[in-house]
Amino acid sequence: MDPFESIKQTFFQECDELLTDAEQGLLAMESGDADSETINAVFRAVHSVKGGAGAFGLEDLIRFAHVFETVMDEVRSGQMALTDEVAKTLLRAFDVLADHVNAARDGGKVDEARSSGMLGELKALIGQEGEEEEDLGGDEDFGFVPQAFAMDLEDDSAAPAAELSLDAPAPALDAPAPDAAGPNVWRIEFAPKSEMYGKANEAGLVLRELARLGETEVVYDDSSLPPLDQLSAETAYLRWTIRLTSDCDYEAVHEVFEFVEDDCDLTIVNENAAGDAAPAAEMTDDERAAASASAPLDLDALLARVSGGGAAEPAAPEPAPE
Repeated sequence: MDPFESIKQTFFQECDELLTDAEQGLLAMESGDADSETINAVFRAVHSVKGGAGAFGLEDLIRFAHVFETVMDEVRSGQMALTDEVAKTLLRAFDVLADHVNAARDGGKVDEARSSGMLGELKALIGQEGEEEEDLGGDEDFGFVPQAFAMDLEDDSAAPAAELSLDAPAPALDAPAPDAAGPNVWRIEFAPKSEMYGKANEAGLVLRELARLGETEVVYDDSSLPPLDQLSAETAYLRWTIRLTSDCDYEAVHEVFEFVEDDCDLTIVNENAAGDAAPAAEMTDDERAAASASAPLDLDALLARVSGGGAAEPAAPEPAPE
């Protein structure tokens, strides 16, 4: 079987599981027996269906799942109350979502009138009646639009080992030097570990929360991404460099990562403060500890010290005069 078709079949098998999870959660929501985790599970299921559809260019499925996901996002964030009407609308929308998945898998057609009417009901819930559909369900928060790409699946050669290193530097950001008197400019290196995704957390949601703090420039590093037929659904490959311009302090930036910091490599640097995570005079003890934990580890110096053949111990600072 063609490797691409094999991966596509795997996606639809996963869709069946995701739709089952979503249906169970939506039924619980309709019966009034849903907690925040149930609502989050439905959101993640719809989001995962949309994300997989984007990889295969399934535009109708992407478009419908995007609006469905937006409604779920507002429900889970508390911006929309989970009323009986909302719950019943979402359950009916689920049936149409399942129709789109089946049509994409089997090459069939969805009832356009039913799908269009359901889209209208979902958009009405979020105040988007009559608006133009945009970006085929891409994430407006950082301008993602699914792109078609060509593959040569006959070439089994893998990328050179150096290119697959997670330690590969992120592309440089072309940005003017920060104005010391202006807002803080935070440079954030964010590399999720596989454990983060295993706990159903998502890098996209973290990036969206950062964007709410101020103006962001986001560059992703895909140098660790293997060929498509070697991808593992349980492995994290991408890392991001974010430049955030905001009046917020270090604590506010770090708070965005609190629920994932144990499952990612993270560095937060204030470019206005000559490379320190935050001006030393303004840092609390907790902030100093967080900055120290995120500092890069000098492995060469550590190994030399352990083997007894290298770097000398730094001189202890002299006590300050009384």
